[in-house]
Amino acid sequence: MMKQIENFTITDTTDKIVVDYRRTMKDWFDTLITLILGLFLSVATYFFLRQGFKTTSYIVIGGGLIFAFQAVLQSASGLSRLFQPTRNLVIINKNSKTLYSKHSPFTSKTFSLDDIQTLIVSGQKNKLLMRGSKNQMTRTYCTISAKLKDDTETTLFTINTNRFLRPSDQRLETELYSKAKRLTTELNNYLKSKYKWIGYNEEDNSSIRSL
Repeated sequence: MMKQIENFTITDTTDKIVVDYRRTMKDWFDTLITLILGLFLSVATYFFLRQGFKTTSYIVIGGGLIFAFQAVLQSASGLSRLFQPTRNLVIINKNSKTLYSKHSPFTSKTFSLDDIQTLIVSGQKNKLLMRGSKNQMTRTYCTISAKLKDDTETTLFTINTNRFLRPSDQRLETELYSKAKRLTTELNNYLKSKYKWIGYNEEDNSSIRSL
């Protein structure tokens, strides 16, 4: 049996449940923009440092180092998105009662279903540039994580918006929450775990409410 939730596909067979992800045009667009931003910052870093060392201006050199830091962050983020796994993100083995998770291209984790204490849906807001910059671009998304009995957390999914034009913050946050709730509820049909929603982390994480 196969079930589609937005761009996530849940396949249920006799021995396992597999969750796959299909990239949208918005995913490709965000990846491209992030890589272009990283390239622009790298070029800016080169010219700032070149001019700074040429004129022995510590202010210009300092500016170049700030650009270099941002270039590394944006380039790493873009490459991480580019190579992020889309198939077999989560595999629930019905026979061994284990869950396999591969959220990043370099790491994977397998743990017992009995060790899963809570499924946590958390809102995230990340600034694309350093705090204090004018007209900052903000990436708003949700993550679904499994909290284990040893109090560690493993990220299972990242929920992005499919919109190219950004609506109001409240509308976007509600849309992402609704999508994350549907996926979490479906996943919990198999996991039978507790689950909860944690507010967006930019300003206030103190409010926690049930899904």
